[in-house]
Amino acid sequence: MVAQAVGSVFKIAGASIAVGCLVLGCKMLAAAVSGSTALFSDALESVVNVISSGMALYALYIGAKPADATHQYGHAKAELISAIATGAMILIAALAIFQRAVFELLDPRPLMPLVGGLGLGLFLNGLAGVVNLGWALHLKWVARRELSPALAADAQHLISDVLTTLGIVVALLGAGLLNWPILDPLVALAIAGQITMMGGRTVLASISGLLDEAPPPEVTARVGELVRDHASGAIEAHDFRMRQAGVSSFLEFHLVVPGAMSVDAAHVICDRIEAALKQEQPGLIVTIHVEPEAKAKHEGVLVR
Repeated sequence: MVAQAVGSVFKIAGASIAVGCLVLGCKMLAAAVSGSTALFSDALESVVNVISSGMALYALYIGAKPADATHQYGHAKAELISAIATGAMILIAALAIFQRAVFELLDPRPLMPLVGGLGLGLFLNGLAGVVNLGWALHLKWVARRELSPALAADAQHLISDVLTTLGIVVALLGAGLLNWPILDPLVALAIAGQITMMGGRTVLASISGLLDEAPPPEVTARVGELVRDHASGAIEAHDFRMRQAGVSSFLEFHLVVPGAMSVDAAHVICDRIEAALKQEQPGLIVTIHVEPEAKAKHEGVLVR
C-alpha cells in the first residue's frame, strides 16, 4: 500500500513539471509582448515553480528508497530538504523581482496600450492563472492525502502564484485604463513582498519537520484510542513519542504487562496493537518496549 501511495505521488510530481512548463511558457510570452515589470515578476515566480516541481520529483525518488545500512530509518526527510530548497529559491526570486522593480521606479517607462501588447499579455497571464488554480487545488488535495511535505510546499507556492496573477491582472487593467504606469513597478514590489512571506513560511514549516516535530494533537489522540482498544491483557501504555517524516511516521511507546505474563503472550498483544495502527496509518513504523507491572506509571493510556 505504501509503495502504491509513493507511486501515485511520484506521478503527480511529474505531472506538476509538465503543467509548470505550460504555465511558464504562457507567462514568459506575456512578459515579452507586454514589456511589463509586473508580468516579468510573475513569470520569474513560475520559473521557481518548475524548478521546485523537479526537485520535489527527485526528492520523492530518494525518499522512496528503502532503509539501508547507512540510513536505517529510511530517506523520507529528503522531501523536507526539497521543501526548504523550494522556499530558498522563492526568496531568491523575490530579491530579483525587487531589484527590477526599483530600477523601473527610478527610470519609469510608459505602458503598452491595452488594445495592444499589454492586453495580450494580460490575457495570456490570466489563462496561465486558470491552469495554475485547477492544478494547485488538485495538488493540495493529493499532498494532504499522501502526507507529502514536498507536494504541499509545491501546492502552496502555486496557490500563491494564482493570487499574484489575479492581483497583477486587476492592477495592470487599472493602470492601462487610468494611464498610471507607476502601478507596474509598484505591483512588482508587492509581489516581491508577498512571495517573501510565503517562502519564509515554507522554510520554517520544513525545518520543523527536520527537527522531528510531533504530529497534530488529533493524530496522537487517535493513536492512544487504537492502543487502548487493542491492548487487552496489558495494563497501560505510556511515554508515547511520535514524529512525521514525509510519507512515513515513527511511533514509540512503553507497554506495561502483568509481571507473570509470558514473552509469547506479550508479543501477541504487541502484534495486535501494531496491526491496528498500521491499518489506519499506512507507513507507520512502531517500536514497543514491553515492561513488567512494577514499571507502571499510572499515566498515559490505561487499559484496565
